[in-house]
Amino acid sequence: MRPLAILILACSAALPALADGHNRGANEGWNCRNYEMEISCNGGICEAAEAHTPMDIHLTDEEISLCAYTGCWVGETDAVIRSGRFETYVGDALPFTTSPGSKTDGSITVDVETGIATVIIADVYAQPLTCVPWSSPRD
Repeated sequence: MRPLAILILACSAALPALADGHNRGANEGWNCRNYEMEISCNGGICEAAEAHTPMDIHLTDEEISLCAYTGCWVGETDAVIRSGRFETYVGDALPFTTSPGSKTDGSITVDVETGIATVIIADVYAQPLTCVPWSSPRD
């Protein structure tokens, strides 16, 4: 067999694993930030902020952590939907760490091929994010 044919066969055999969003190797989730902009929402109206501090978002199949300014909405991941190149993580009634009685719902959809995502934190934020694969530290 010619070297080019061997290379083509090897690459085509690897494509299904590369294209499968469920097979991310050591990646256990995502770390996302909104470096470019912040869009805040209130009363059904969303506006871009003139200045902001980027959010810090961690997503796994087990937990969602959406941090902004003075605290984080943290809780169990209630649903993970994987379809094609998209992964969506949903958390219901996530408590805010500095005000546990204040709860909200959140949804983040990640394009696993580009790392571009959108987050909606009900009645608070709706914005684009940039994500990188994330793995928990090992001892």
